[in-house]
Amino acid sequence: MTSHHKLPFTICLLFIFCVAATAAGPAIPQEQKSYLSSHHEPHAFPNERLYRAYLVIQSFKSTIISDPKNITATWTGNDICGKTTYVGFNCATLPGTSKMLTVTSVILNGFGLRAPKLQGFIDQLPDLAFFHAASNDFGRGIPRLDSLPFLCSLNVGNDVFLEQQRKEKQEPPPTGYLRDSTGGGIGCVSTSIDFMFKFRVGPRNGGSIIPGFTDAKALLLNYNNLSGPLPANIGFSKLSYLALANNKLTGPIPPSIAHLQDSLLELLLLNNQLSGCLPHELGMLTKTSVIDAGMNQLTGPIPASFSCLSSVEQLNLAGNRLYGQVPDALCNLAGPAGRLANLTLSSNYFTSVGPACSALIMDGVLDVKRNCIPGFANQRGPAECASFLSQPKSCPAASVPVACPPAVDAKKNAAAPEGRVARDYSSYVTYATLHE
Repeated sequence: MTSHHKLPFTICLLFIFCVAATAAGPAIPQEQKSYLSSHHEPHAFPNERLYRAYLVIQSFKSTIISDPKNITATWTGNDICGKTTYVGFNCATLPGTSKMLTVTSVILNGFGLRAPKLQGFIDQLPDLAFFHAASNDFGRGIPRLDSLPFLCSLNVGNDVFLEQQRKEKQEPPPTGYLRDSTGGGIGCVSTSIDFMFKFRVGPRNGGSIIPGFTDAKALLLNYNNLSGPLPANIGFSKLSYLALANNKLTGPIPPSIAHLQDSLLELLLLNNQLSGCLPHELGMLTKTSVIDAGMNQLTGPIPASFSCLSSVEQLNLAGNRLYGQVPDALCNLAGPAGRLANLTLSSNYFTSVGPACSALIMDGVLDVKRNCIPGFANQRGPAECASFLSQPKSCPAASVPVACPPAVDAKKNAAAPEGRVARDYSSYVTYATLHE
């Protein structure tokens, strides 16, 4: 079968570099076995991986109760990797498997699909490296991501232009490249699955392009009407981009989030119904440049561990129920200790700021409007502040000692980068997809 690798226009996917992810597929779940008698048999597919993917897709398709764009009408037959079939699914060839195609990305952004859950779908596609499904309605819960037995990465950067430059120079494709009908290519190397994307924000013929080049695994589920708590084991997923904005998620941020300290680059939990104490573990995300948990119901003081966020550039905790002092150790991250360019703490119940934080307010880096800070303009009324502050508080005190990872301590002793300029929101992966 001819290999076609479909490119959804919504995020301008240019080409995919694939590498080895050769773990054996999981056993076929019982609910998918019902398709064996009434659907295509295994011999109708190029390989067992695509047959298993077919069963997963058909099982998920049977749960979809709304499809306004009739996308699922293309999810039929045995040509999962076809140019016009199975819209939203993309395939790549794994090395060392006799050019065996498998489903490596699912992009359902903006389709308006409605289904009761994602469990049993993306967690049953073991070679899946990228899932983007903004503006759908997938109901309750987020699947167990730690069950996916693959290593993969998402690359977002200017290197997407290398393929165009190669074609302009009429250079031959690199060894191992597979051509598809769009003129792109797929090159197999080793150790992980690398996706190279160009994201455009705004009109198709204009807008901005996300700069930089970063390896990552992404789960982007903004605007999906998701409800229920975050999975307790979410920290074992090894995600690098996690965007769950504008849903109905409830409950606390799980402590396991700390286990993402070696991989998580951006975290977007904006506008949900998350509650509980602002967790100490968020401060362990030392590689994360975006932490946005604004417009939730989180409470407590800012933990001392937040002084360890040496990579954070955008920190938004506005619109919660936070209180106490805005710690100078956090505000110092806008200086030599870190990269902080924007700190938004408006619409909380903070009662004081230190000298470093006062300087950030003057510089326009820190927003503390609608808090309870005496002598500051645009604060809550005395009665509103007194009512909240008189309520019992159960969160740990912010003064609990914290030890930052050694790598963070080294950064604190390093000189600040010269000429640092705040980046535009569209330059961040999670914020850019928020506006897709």
